[in-house]
Order: sequence, then structure tokens, then C-alpha cells
Amino acid sequence: MTTDYFPVAQGKLTTPRQPSRLAARAEALLMRYPRISEQELANLIDIFPYVSMLDRGLIAADARLSEKLAAFHRDHGDRMKAPEAALIALVAFPLIMAAGLLWWLLA
Repeated sequence: MTTDYFPVAQGKLTTPRQPSRLAARAEALLMRYPRISEQELANLIDIFPYVSMLDRGLIAADARLSEKLAAFHRDHGDRMKAPEAALIALVAFPLIMAAGLLWWLLA
């Protein structure tokens, strides 16, 4: 699990990064995948798009979870949807900044 990750910073052992509640829930479900109930599967499909990219990377790097994550994506990846609000913000923010910069430069 991601809580097993202990980074070393400047020669000192630092405290482990604690995963978010969503990431911890996703890890717990992935540990038991594919032997999870339909309700748990629906829950995993709903929450996984909201797990941070760092937590996803740590899950993918975990030897115990990587194969189960690959199987989960193979079986149900088409059912997962990206959060629409995050996609809108990802596109809208740079466009607003570029429009503001152009308005400032040309005004």
C-alpha cells in the first residue's frame, strides 16, 4: 500500500505520506479485486477517477496492486469517467489567463 512508502530526504528518514481516504478505500478494494461485490465494484468505479495522480502512481508502483489495477482497468476502464468539473477547470483557467494577458497587452 502507499503507506509503505518511506522517502528519504536529505539523508533523513521522513514520515510516510498518508494516502487520502479515497485512495485508502480504492487500495482496500483493489487488494480484494476481483472478489468484490457488485456494490463495491460500483463504488470503486465511482471513486477511482477522483484519486489523486500521486496516489494512482503509488498504487501502480506497488507490486501487490499493480496487476490488480491493470486487471481492473482492462475489465472496467471504459466505465470510468473523468470528473467534468476538473476537466472544465483544466481548460478554462489557461484560456481565461491567455485572454486576460492578450487584453492587457493590446489595451
